[in-house]
Amino acid sequence: MRKPICMTALAAVYALLAAGACKKSEEARPAGDTVAPAEPAPAAAAGDVGTLTAGQREWKALLDTVRANVDRDTAATARALRSAAASVRRDAAEANENARAALTRSADELDSLGASIARGTKRTAASLDSAFARLEYSEALSRLANATEAWAKQQRTRASEELQAAADNFDRAANDAKVTLDPAGTKAAADARDIAERLRTGAEVTDAEFRKTAAELEKQMRRVGARITRTS
Repeated sequence: MRKPICMTALAAVYALLAAGACKKSEEARPAGDTVAPAEPAPAAAAGDVGTLTAGQREWKALLDTVRANVDRDTAATARALRSAAASVRRDAAEANENARAALTRSADELDSLGASIARGTKRTAASLDSAFARLEYSEALSRLANATEAWAKQQRTRASEELQAAADNFDRAANDAKVTLDPAGTKAAADARDIAERLRTGAEVTDAEFRKTAAELEKQMRRVGARITRTS
């Protein structure tokens, strides 16, 4: 049986109204509401751990270039060392007074290495490791000072990031220097990471606990630093 024309027309009107409402709803949706497919996170570089500043990422990448080229391209190695030195100096400009001096010394050393390689002095990747270890050590002390300063201002998030970075730089310095951390050094780094994680997640950390952990980490850092002898 054929439906009455009025019922068919009414159904058509309802369909048009519904379509218009859907269109208006889509037009009203902010552009930012569109959900884009998630992009895979970039893979971490080999041996890259911890929280890195932009400056650190820059000079670490340059040092990787040095390691890759030292045995086959002296010009590229010298350029990368000079660029790394300039990057470290920019990092030093933002550091506290003591760390600034140490980072500046490391920048000078990188410049000196670059100049010697440019003159034809042969260097192996292993021979550069002690210089890189001193740089990582200087950065570790700088990040620990930043953590202590942030804690004093009750900037928990920054204190967490800087303390984590200090422990990671400490590990990298020991690794570059071919120094195996003893139980005291390993515990100091682990305790620092534990405090950093608790700060990050909002768990309670007392002032005495933070300062004791930071002091012990600095003590162990300086013990390792004393073993990284300056060579040329």
